[in-house]
Amino acid sequence: MQPSERAPFAQLVTDVLAYYRQDASRFVLDLWWGACQSFELSQIRQAMQRHATDAEHGRFAPRVADVVRILAGTAADRAALAWGKTLEAMGSVGAYTDVVFDDPAIHATVLDLGGWPKVCRTDLKELSYLQHRFCESHRAYTGRGSFDYPRCLGGDRSPDSEYAKVGLPPPRIAFIGNAERARLVYDGGSAVGKTAVRFHTLQALAAAPRAATHMSSAAPRAATHMTSAAPRAATHMTSAAPRAAAATGTGPAQPRPGALRAAPVVRRPSYHQGAANQPLNTTAERTYHP
Repeated sequence: MQPSERAPFAQLVTDVLAYYRQDASRFVLDLWWGACQSFELSQIRQAMQRHATDAEHGRFAPRVADVVRILAGTAADRAALAWGKTLEAMGSVGAYTDVVFDDPAIHATVLDLGGWPKVCRTDLKELSYLQHRFCESHRAYTGRGSFDYPRCLGGDRSPDSEYAKVGLPPPRIAFIGNAERARLVYDGGSAVGKTAVRFHTLQALAAAPRAATHMSSAAPRAATHMTSAAPRAATHMTSAAPRAAAATGTGPAQPRPGALRAAPVVRRPSYHQGAANQPLNTTAERTYHP
């Protein structure tokens, strides 16, 4: 829709919600306008009419999702229609021609499947598996909303420079589907591919590991320094403990100056004699008890 059609669009939404006895606030109108701006006003009128006459969903007031479902279908519906369009182009255009579809999700999906020539040359026995992968990938891209895609799916042909050498124009590009939307897809796509690829020199790659190694080697040294400092601190605290205990009187009692000290008790070693018939001068038969 054009910006000049916002007033009649707002009146249409207000009248439809009034039919279901609901009010249209400024927020609701802005939400409807932002979601339905890509459609035509006549299409929205038809979608409102179809919703009101629907036996299952027409009992409730329409929402933005109801109009989008009627006009664009669900994600599974769009994936199935996109596969049918791609399958038809595979048979009518072929692998030797560059193609541009009117759906950017088809470009991203075909590139994920290996490119346009590989998809066109798929064996018939693997066609059902290819369809499953195509639909799953297409639903993933349409669910994201915005994504990168190549502006053109290149065919299996010679480069443009080869045609220029012999004075021939390059082959024409086949636009599949709506020509206007396909032109917009071509203008909004990327010329280098879907995924950005960056190259770095060996010097840049070699500098990164050295920095990481320097940081990782510094950590063990710091840990060793902390670990070696811990025993010294513990030794200092242990040696200081008796002095503190003696100062406070909590440690063992010390003798007073001039007091009599008891003589230390000396344990004499005792010997245990072995059997009576064994000589006593052999140390192997004696048991020493300290």
